[in-house]
Amino acid sequence: MTETQLKDTKERLMLAARTLFAKKGYDGTSVRDIAKLAGVNIAALNYHFQGKLNLFHQVINQVFNETSAKVREHREAFPEEKVEDLAVWIFGNFLSDADILRAMFKMMLSEEGWGEEADCGGEEEPYGPPGGRALASAIVHELQQEVAEADMYWAVKMIFSNVVHLALIYSNHFCELPADQTPFHDRVTLEADIRRLVRVVLSDLYTAV
Repeated sequence: MTETQLKDTKERLMLAARTLFAKKGYDGTSVRDIAKLAGVNIAALNYHFQGKLNLFHQVINQVFNETSAKVREHREAFPEEKVEDLAVWIFGNFLSDADILRAMFKMMLSEEGWGEEADCGGEEEPYGPPGGRALASAIVHELQQEVAEADMYWAVKMIFSNVVHLALIYSNHFCELPADQTPFHDRVTLEADIRRLVRVVLSDLYTAV
């Protein structure tokens, strides 16, 4: 088998695993299911990934790194963007990729979701969530001052947890109610809520120095 064929096999296995883990979770997906969807034999999966658990961790890392890169690229394209605008953009991006967001959380909530192999950004994302470093950079730029490490971890967690929570909740069909029944749940209001939270967080950071 050529190097190109090996790479193609590995990519097909990753795509199949990503699809099945998102739908069925770790326990509901078998090695046989993944190999069948990828159109390869089980031996090929073991050769490339040494088993289902390692493949699962690599899928989590792949989804995490893709999201992180997207946020980082946006930040680099708009270096003067205010933190609240960046947070609203992240919210919109999560909404547009809601299937990926839900799939990622379904995988991460599995008991097998965390381990040494699932570094989820590692040194590239020291603050935790994908894009956390970009958000921290925007915070420092807007405040024009250094922020204590503990305060920055708090700020990134507060903003990201709120954005992700809203995106998860409002991307589900049960939240798609008539506007007259949800006067405080439309897209404009949600974005205003995010902006308000960001201003509160930044104000706290500014007064903490």
